[in-house]
Amino acid sequence: MIRVVGLLFIALVSCFTLGLKVHANTGIASMVDGLWHDVNSSDFTNGVMILAQDGDQIKMSHYVEYKGVAMVEYGIGTRIGNTVEVDVTVTRPIPGWVVEGKHRLQLSADGTRLEGHYYSSEGSGPLRFQRGGK
Repeated sequence: MIRVVGLLFIALVSCFTLGLKVHANTGIASMVDGLWHDVNSSDFTNGVMILAQDGDQIKMSHYVEYKGVAMVEYGIGTRIGNTVEVDVTVTRPIPGWVVEGKHRLQLSADGTRLEGHYYSSEGSGPLRFQRGGK
């Protein structure tokens, strides 16, 4: 009985220690939650993305104007390492654009940029965001 309890204790401590090592890299500087400015190109203005990171889960809300036409989308996804993937739904589409897709973004080494692509049934294109706020 004491041997079983001892083994359980060692297993519990090992799991806790491994868990700390996995999550030790999720300090404030490496978190992606907060305000991000859409800096994709001069065709995109007034763009703001807000990310919420809860562990490896990501929730996203994004507003941007493309050549003066507003677009709003939201999404839910994951973060694995420095890669953020979000399945998005557009609730206020730009006429002729798709209303569902995926964003795949890479966090820069200094934590100030998210860059990558959107993917949809109609193709893909670049995405660029600069960290804003505090």
